[in-house]
Amino acid sequence: MSDWQNNIVAIMSGQRRGGFAAAGRAMLAIAEPLYAAIMILRNTMYERGWLATHQAGRAVISVGNLTTGGTGKTPIVAWIVHELRAMGYHPAVLLRGYKAVNGVSDEATLLRQLVAPSPVIARPDRVAAAANAVMNDPQIDCFVLDDGFQHRRLKRDCDVVLIDATRPFGFDHVLPRGLLREPIVG
Repeated sequence: MSDWQNNIVAIMSGQRRGGFAAAGRAMLAIAEPLYAAIMILRNTMYERGWLATHQAGRAVISVGNLTTGGTGKTPIVAWIVHELRAMGYHPAVLLRGYKAVNGVSDEATLLRQLVAPSPVIARPDRVAAAANAVMNDPQIDCFVLDDGFQHRRLKRDCDVVLIDATRPFGFDHVLPRGLLREPIVG
């Protein structure tokens, strides 16, 4: 993490003390209920069918986490792909492609190296990515969705949820006050 990210985390966690840190936590706490309400509303809309969930036509295993930051998703995705291939499956990896430049992200490049020859498709629209992947390679019989726990548009058959053992519940606050991506009830 960069210095500014470390400073924000120190403020969120309460590790950083003093008036400036307390004011920072208070400012972050103001936006927390709005963010939590939006996430609860979004999840409710998916659960009740008001927002559509799309089938991939293949099994989808999602690897995700409850908090922001690294929890080891990429190595777990690679391990799952290797295990699936060892069992005779032909998996493909779907990921958003965060911080991609010209369609290429560091994470996608690393995953391509780790899971070759399985395809890795980095695209924000993972529903379209799954459809295109199957059309281009009909042998694909399952997908591993990287960072997919909050991605509700693509129907998942299995969720693998990773937790950061050093700060498992994001300082017990959702973004922006803490590191939780959604309320624990989500």
